[in-house]
Amino acid sequence: MISSVLLVAATTPTIQITGVKKMIAANIEARLTELAKDKLLSSVSDDELSLQIAKAMQPYGYFKPQITLLSHQPLRIAIAPGPQVLISDVRIKIKGEGANNPVIKRVLEPLPVKKGDPLNTVKYEEIKQNLLNTAEHQGFMRAAFEKAEILIHPDNDTASISLILDTGPQFYFGQVRFDPTFISPKLLHRYVPFKYGQPYSTDQILALNNQLAFSGYFNNVSVKPQLDSSRHIPVDVHLQRAPRFNYSFGLGFGTDTGPRGRLGYHIVPVNPAGDKFNAVALGSFRENALQAQYVIPGTNPVTDQYNITANLAHLNYDSGSSNSVLTSVAQQHTNTRFQRSLSLNGLYERYTYAAQPREEKTTLFPKASFTWLNAEDKLFSRSGYNITISGLGASRKILSEVNFAQASINIKAALTIEPLRTRFYFHSIQGITAIQDINQMPLSLALLLGGSDNLKAYSYNSLGPGKVLTYNGLEIQKETVEHWYFVSFFDSGDVYVPISKDLKYDAGIGLMWVSPVGPIKVGVAQAMDNHFNRSEKKPKLVINMGPDL
Repeated sequence: MISSVLLVAATTPTIQITGVKKMIAANIEARLTELAKDKLLSSVSDDELSLQIAKAMQPYGYFKPQITLLSHQPLRIAIAPGPQVLISDVRIKIKGEGANNPVIKRVLEPLPVKKGDPLNTVKYEEIKQNLLNTAEHQGFMRAAFEKAEILIHPDNDTASISLILDTGPQFYFGQVRFDPTFISPKLLHRYVPFKYGQPYSTDQILALNNQLAFSGYFNNVSVKPQLDSSRHIPVDVHLQRAPRFNYSFGLGFGTDTGPRGRLGYHIVPVNPAGDKFNAVALGSFRENALQAQYVIPGTNPVTDQYNITANLAHLNYDSGSSNSVLTSVAQQHTNTRFQRSLSLNGLYERYTYAAQPREEKTTLFPKASFTWLNAEDKLFSRSGYNITISGLGASRKILSEVNFAQASINIKAALTIEPLRTRFYFHSIQGITAIQDINQMPLSLALLLGGSDNLKAYSYNSLGPGKVLTYNGLEIQKETVEHWYFVSFFDSGDVYVPISKDLKYDAGIGLMWVSPVGPIKVGVAQAMDNHFNRSEKKPKLVINMGPDL
């Protein structure tokens, strides 16, 4: 017999339960805690307590428990669960127009319950809900159970399950009708995630509403299906225009850049085709930029767009400084778990590396980057990963003053062990540049390390340039109270030419607060040599804000 002891916090009645599995004990505790909201458990009769305990065990197939109340303050309960009811028969029938619908049939292949399994009404309710949801997604809006029952046979401790689902008639999407608006009807219809005649689904209605709401064109979106119409349901969309001209402003601070500011001017849309224009000024001690960007919606404006960008930048790192002009034409594809960017870029840059003469380069280079993302929350995910692979290159034969090819991979991963309330965060960057003289590589394209996102004890982008970049870091984040973590970390890495590898190390501790706008980390990092002796006298303060995946 598997047993558990469940102790409840002081804010709820103290209940100790032995003799049953944890999930059953948790259900008993939840039922008794709910009962305690109306009256003290010490005032409830033994018969009533035993009845409530027995009812809490029935969903798991136990109908003949022996319950002993050992004491009332605290409430101590010993249970001999008795025989568990097994399923002797499962009969499920689909009738109506959807009787042969292959999508509905797939819900039953395989069934989550079968003959010989212990009775579990939670799984039974899941089957019912899955059948109804699937029927609704296939356009059977009036689907209902003609019969849904569990018959208990106490003589032999078995149960039979009977479900008969009548799908009723199938409904389909009709015409989508938009209010007259400044946006081209052709563009609006490209936001519609369904086609005329497709089975009706409330999920698709919600998707249409969300896609229009997040387009940036509208302050308010209302999508109203006309459900009292024929089998083909028309959909009316009411739209309220957002202000066309907008400004954005932001201030921040980080140990990488010091104080920083952002000022933006936005025109949404530029024209009825839905094009957008953004002008942004960014300023800090390390990086300054003026950027103008023209955005053209793609064939699917939800996932695809084309960008024409011009960027003036000034960089000031310990490894070097530069002034550059960059123009690019890019195609971007973005969905929930995958991002792709393909671009053709023209760069003019005047730069100098530390202790090197000033260089001046004009480069035309294509670039491709691919990102795979698995995160339950964009701001902070307890577990997940983010993997980005990038490649770029240039040739003197094609409007460039330098030959090079570069590839890199950036991996971030998090794993939370819930019983330990501990999150392990791993970050790795690996890159290589094929070029005859690394000093001929423009600073803005060079592989560099240092800063709060990698080697935390070293100044921002202070390590480099080099033909090879390697970095690996591990953080152990222990949750102490809700949303607060004690953090310890270790990093190693370097940017080098193959014959002069000299790995740098650091370690440190800090605190992390998972705020409503994402994690905020404050810590100290100490640089070390390969014998783990301090290579710098003073540790470095590290402040980092924003999502880490």
